[in-house]
Amino acid sequence: MGLFWTRRKAPEPPAREFQTPDLRKVRDVAREVGVLPGLPEADLSLIVDAATAIRLSAGQRLFESGEIADRVHVVLTGGIHLKQSGETHVEELGPGDWLSDVDLDQPGIYEATAVARTSTTLLVIDASTFAELDEPLATELRRRIARATIERLRILRGRIETLSRREEVFTDLLYALRAKKGGGFARSPMVKLLFSKVNALPISSMQLLSKMLDERTTKNEIVELVTMDPSLTSTLLRAVNTPLFGFRREITNVGHAIVLMGHDIVYQIIMSESMRRSLPDTAFFQELHRRAVEVSRIASTVSEVLRAGRPAEVATLGLLSDIGFVVIELLKTNNPGLSMLFDDLEPAEMGSELLRGWQLPESLCKSIQFSRYPELAPPHRVPVEVRANVAALYLARCCYEDLHEIADAAPRLFVSDYLAAIGYPDLTPASLLNDRVLPRLRAHRRHLPASLAARVSDASR
Repeated sequence: MGLFWTRRKAPEPPAREFQTPDLRKVRDVAREVGVLPGLPEADLSLIVDAATAIRLSAGQRLFESGEIADRVHVVLTGGIHLKQSGETHVEELGPGDWLSDVDLDQPGIYEATAVARTSTTLLVIDASTFAELDEPLATELRRRIARATIERLRILRGRIETLSRREEVFTDLLYALRAKKGGGFARSPMVKLLFSKVNALPISSMQLLSKMLDERTTKNEIVELVTMDPSLTSTLLRAVNTPLFGFRREITNVGHAIVLMGHDIVYQIIMSESMRRSLPDTAFFQELHRRAVEVSRIASTVSEVLRAGRPAEVATLGLLSDIGFVVIELLKTNNPGLSMLFDDLEPAEMGSELLRGWQLPESLCKSIQFSRYPELAPPHRVPVEVRANVAALYLARCCYEDLHEIADAAPRLFVSDYLAAIGYPDLTPASLLNDRVLPRLRAHRRHLPASLAARVSDASR
């Protein structure tokens, strides 16, 4: 496989006007820069005569990404930038260097774009050039080209190693910043006092949550708990009879709702409604709740299709993952003069401490604490006991951002690592969303929140 080319069909390259340098000067330069060191003068002249010499002006393109790769080049004077995508520089080549990772017997296409850094002279050698040379000389030329390619590979591997070490250093620095950020403040008396002003989930909802997270709980126990608790029953029936779900007949009992929607969705409805009642009734918190409900439903689906964590627990994490923003917003409201300082607090750290104050299971609190780590740290930085939960929640957020086409989403530096950590090294975020999550959401569209159902419908077109 080439460094910057691959074998597949490609459009014909556009015609380019290249200058033709003086052939005698080309021979002199080829000899001076040591393009083919140790080669007899007669053989060097044969190669130069058989090849094509071209000159590029500064900024002129030698070839474009996507064009047919059917020739090798050697730089005689000047220099070439190789750009992999956009303006990202892959290599800089100067006099004596070969752009040589091309299979002349089976041409592929260029994956990079080559641009002259300054006025540049090159020799172009294609299959017809070799046909004009006698076999021993052609073989020697191929050997030297192969050697040049190996040397380029060695240099590139060295650069990759350097970049990898640098990436590890930056990752460690980011991890240290995230690990230290806000932790002490989240446990300060000021914030502890503020926690008491945030409405906790109703006791009945907390009991339901504990039951759902207990693997020993049977479905009949869930039905009995909801049925026997008037607040849970009213919360559920009030929600399922809204236009959001569009049932033709009124749902009048818990059993009927569970038959139509399933235990997990009933649980998610009750928890999301309980969560909504715990938030202040402002536009900011309404939007926070809408996003949390959508992420929760997507997270449950991701957990199911990837078998990462338990769907009920991951769905709960989706609902609670942004609860730290509630605390930060209340801090800003109560201390308007210090608002800018609170922007630097870590929402996940604040949220996990709030949930510990509510005496929720430690697995939930710890999952929330590390929920933002995938944005800047690889999986091994996340405790193994909550890694699957954190990965599923992170992937659900990625799906949410793609569904809503959020332009300023955080870079996904480690998304492939988290997919690999839960057993899917060949899966991409796009294929996760399009091939696994969306089909499941479409199948349950009538049970989705209206905002998410609308996005799913748009994505189906």
